[in-house]
Amino acid sequence: MKKIVICEDHRIVYDGLELFLAGSKEYAIVGYAANGKALITLLKDTDPDILILDLNLPGSDGFTLLHEIRTRNEKIRIIILTMYNDSFLIEKAREERANAYLLKNASNEEIMAALAQLDENNFYVTRSVQHEMDRRKIYRDRFAQKMKLTRRELEVIEKLARGESSQEIAEKLFLSQHTVETHRKNIFRKLEINNIADLVRFAHENGIA
Repeated sequence: MKKIVICEDHRIVYDGLELFLAGSKEYAIVGYAANGKALITLLKDTDPDILILDLNLPGSDGFTLLHEIRTRNEKIRIIILTMYNDSFLIEKAREERANAYLLKNASNEEIMAALAQLDENNFYVTRSVQHEMDRRKIYRDRFAQKMKLTRRELEVIEKLARGESSQEIAEKLFLSQHTVETHRKNIFRKLEINNIADLVRFAHENGIA
């Protein structure tokens, strides 16, 4: 039987997972943590096979936790369970070597599907999210080619259009603020715009934000 630890600050989510897995002969929940500090201790005490991890935790950045845990433990299988349906976050989770990305409205069947594929070298994403990602990728690739935008510039456009500052974007994309500002200047030049209001309008009209 595989041992599961859950890190989630909303107890109702944990209670739902506990109830769902209570009758399982394959999986057993062996611990619960509501924040990153408690999680690190819990992982040492229980040595689980699987971690179900929320990204939005009090006093913790879920990706920082994910990176720390994966650095220490290559074998543990990690499922991100979050409310954020965001393509950048999904790709970030993949890059940080999570094994699955599920939304909190995922069905029980999808949770079981994600658990079942954890021993494979795949990155499982909720089907509805994957479909939308595939659709948007095709569109964005064609659009980027047309406008001569790089993948990184598309990421910066998306975040600028959401109102994020250059400093915030730099931190999320692990870039310097100067690099982000350079991308911003190049974007304005390529799109022939002069201000953020035009960029926001452009992003929404073209399905980027």
